[in-house]
Amino acid sequence: VFYFSHGGKINHVLQIPRRCFLSDAATELTIKKQKGGWFGSILGMLGVLTVGGVSYRLSTDEGSRRSVEFWSTAFPIYLHYRWVEWRMTNAPSREAEAEFDRLHDQYAPVAEALTLKMKGFYLKNAQTMQDEVPTSLEPGQARRIVEESTGRKFEDIFSEFDDEPCGSASIGQVHRARLRSTGQEVAIKVQAPGIEQKFRADIKTIKDFVRLAMPQHLTPMDEIEKQFVTEFDYVGEAENLNEIYNNIMPTFGDEVIIPKAHTSLCSKNVLVMDYLHGKRFIDGVKDHFRKFAEMQGKSFEEIEKEQIELMKRPDFKFKDINAENSTVQKYQRILDAKVAGINFMKTCYNYSLGWVLQPMEYNQREVLLNLAGIIATLSKVHGHEIMVNGAFNGDPHPGNILMMPDGRLGLIDYGQVKRLPDESRVGYAALIVALADEDVDKTWEVLQGLGVKSKYGNHDIQYRLAKFWNDNNSKEVTGGRNLQQFIDWVESEDPADQLPEDLVMPGRVSFLLRAVGNAFGIDLHMAKLWKPIAEKVLAENEERVHNSKMRKSNLHRRYSSILYRKKSMFENEEE
Repeated sequence: VFYFSHGGKINHVLQIPRRCFLSDAATELTIKKQKGGWFGSILGMLGVLTVGGVSYRLSTDEGSRRSVEFWSTAFPIYLHYRWVEWRMTNAPSREAEAEFDRLHDQYAPVAEALTLKMKGFYLKNAQTMQDEVPTSLEPGQARRIVEESTGRKFEDIFSEFDDEPCGSASIGQVHRARLRSTGQEVAIKVQAPGIEQKFRADIKTIKDFVRLAMPQHLTPMDEIEKQFVTEFDYVGEAENLNEIYNNIMPTFGDEVIIPKAHTSLCSKNVLVMDYLHGKRFIDGVKDHFRKFAEMQGKSFEEIEKEQIELMKRPDFKFKDINAENSTVQKYQRILDAKVAGINFMKTCYNYSLGWVLQPMEYNQREVLLNLAGIIATLSKVHGHEIMVNGAFNGDPHPGNILMMPDGRLGLIDYGQVKRLPDESRVGYAALIVALADEDVDKTWEVLQGLGVKSKYGNHDIQYRLAKFWNDNNSKEVTGGRNLQQFIDWVESEDPADQLPEDLVMPGRVSFLLRAVGNAFGIDLHMAKLWKPIAEKVLAENEERVHNSKMRKSNLHRRYSSILYRKKSMFENEEE
């Protein structure tokens, strides 16, 4: 629903209802005037004032205009989906899926184009389209914002500055520059003026829609709103970058790289950080498939279409991430051995006949694109952030991932960093272990410790819901229902009374990472991927609780059974 907007001019949106209102009102007022006299006149004046007030409001307030654009398109589409859902209630699953596919095909292209038109919060949620955003600042405006922000002349800070942005996003754009003091290459992120007000208006519109159409999503929306608004403070993002850098690089420095912020040059609307020479994740994947298509004698578009059609087939099965990772690694070893063998033969030639004849050039190592390995690394890093550090990026979409020349992943954009207190951090680790073990009763026990409350306390329903958000959304979990049908079913069986805000963003991270995997046909069970991290966290915190005055704390009371169980498991492993 975040993608919906209206493509026509705002005048066109208003003209139709205005004409309808005036023609109907004129007839109605004529009748009432004949019957009621002065009452009809007053009603007519109120009608004119109402239309005039609404028109004035829409002509002067951008937030109201954007709200009308959203509602005029989103609500009819929502009703269309609901109507099809009702009509397909007793239909066979394949028939229902085909009907929903037709709806998706009908509205997706419109939603994409119009989301790019609306920008703001709607575009922010269309994560994979972000780099298609046109520049949001006028020529030279970025320089002026930097000077105003720092209070220094631009030339005193930077010896080079590329006026052409190297990246554009929903709230601003990024420029490459070079520091005059050190010669270091940096990236300057500049926030577009007025964008915060536009975002806040958009979020209010979305929340109004959710309140009416999907009230069960209102609590998560409150937490998402809280996290989104932090993106407008670049000083906070600079601190986030350096904190995450210090947390992650000592452990994962061989697999990922995070830019450091130059805090002395940062302000609310300007962020200066190290420049990463990486390729966008999506571009890297496309380049790989273009090479593959060329080897097959096909175009990239043909390969893409074949993959989409394959994933639409009823018998399509997602690949297990661990099995796929092992397969690609095996092929990489075979390819490396082949290249090494060829180069050995060339070496023998070059140091014999090559002295007399023309020497041969050596073959270069060809690196396969291991999507499963990339996604596994992303999952591991974010699981560490959530459960070990308690400070994590709540927005790990493909636009925030770079493929570096040295094979590492570049992780950028830490505007939405969520921090968990120890009780929530350890509690989430306990939840992950319970879900990985598929222990329904233990999951309910942990959920209660985290503060989850439902009307009937149905263990199975709440277990399925926890699996859905934090682990896997397979048919075994949802019963074959789509997302909205599943949420509606949960609400009808065991409505939620209380959902702690600390559970929202970890669940969002799990969902986004799974979405990246599913886009490439890879199935992720996040609880199983995160279980080793969670078990270590539980073992370490049991030791901390055991050796401190925290034994009688909430942390100990809530998760003692799992803490002791995991401690015993680790002790047995050591023996």
